[in-house]
Amino acid sequence: MRSEPMKFGMVLSPPMPPVNKVMEIAKMTEDAGFDSIVVPDHLLMVPPGFTPNAFGILAALAVKTIRVTIGTGVSDVIRYHPAVLAQLAATIDHLSSGRMFLGLGAGEIMNLTPFGLPFEKPFSRLKEAIYLLRRLWRGERFSYDGKFFKFNNAFLQITPVRGSIPIYVGANSVKSREFTGECCEGWMPMIETPETYKKHLEDVKRGLERSGRSLDDIDTAIQIYTAVSHDRNEAIARIRAYKGIVVAMYGKVQEAGFEIKLPEKISPLYYSTDLLVTQEKLTEFARLASYVPDDVAMEFFIVGTPEDCIDQIERFRKAGLKHLIIINVGPRPKEVLKIYSEKIIPAFKD
Repeated sequence: MRSEPMKFGMVLSPPMPPVNKVMEIAKMTEDAGFDSIVVPDHLLMVPPGFTPNAFGILAALAVKTIRVTIGTGVSDVIRYHPAVLAQLAATIDHLSSGRMFLGLGAGEIMNLTPFGLPFEKPFSRLKEAIYLLRRLWRGERFSYDGKFFKFNNAFLQITPVRGSIPIYVGANSVKSREFTGECCEGWMPMIETPETYKKHLEDVKRGLERSGRSLDDIDTAIQIYTAVSHDRNEAIARIRAYKGIVVAMYGKVQEAGFEIKLPEKISPLYYSTDLLVTQEKLTEFARLASYVPDDVAMEFFIVGTPEDCIDQIERFRKAGLKHLIIINVGPRPKEVLKIYSEKIIPAFKD
């Protein structure tokens, strides 16, 4: 018997189908026994396609679902002023009867540069914004003269159902992971192996210790691509189309001990700092992805037969994972959902 059942979530990942289909998928996900639904928050997305506003989708999910927690994965405080973000999140918390969480991150240039928004000191901006979000959710009226934000006798006329809203940070650096442990309710990175996850969790633990908290006080999550089939080769073939995401966080590939023979040097956080939705950049991204060996990519995904996937998830669980949030890439998404519902999730709920 495991001391704590693992939670399972699913990302409604853009490019999305039509919105009515998105709602059907969300309801199927809840009915399949998942614990959470996550909506990416982008203006532009790779791969390109239909990308609706995350908070609009969450508002609809709030009234279409009953049990699952819902939230962003992740928003930034460059596109959203903290007061606007606090109001949006509190509104959805009311619509969902207290089931909202807010995923936050530093931001990506694909959502900023085309619209003239600055990608400057993103971590410092994020810390300041989280401080302000907390005060606004508490119903305080206050003035504030910060580095990034100025408030003058400011307050909101809505507060969350629970008094506050859990904040999950997609932290990908030592200082952001330590900060997450110090003052946030969840850690939700992408692109980790079980070994790097365990290593990076130590940064979160240091933050927890500084604030007098323990691992019981934080939800350790991950967003991760999954392809599942009773035919292992079919699942592996499907994941090849998504190998670019490994290059997108190339620093973590190196931390995991892999060296990919790329034709040129790229940023450790390529997805955040370099990838724009232009034909030139998309072509470059596809070309770089072609250099990723299958065996390296598979270390960062949950892929194979149901039994393979259970074994891989167990490795993450032993590394400290509590909340697995899948990005379902098939090969037949409804079948993947069924396999998780009937075989994989029950294996971690007993």
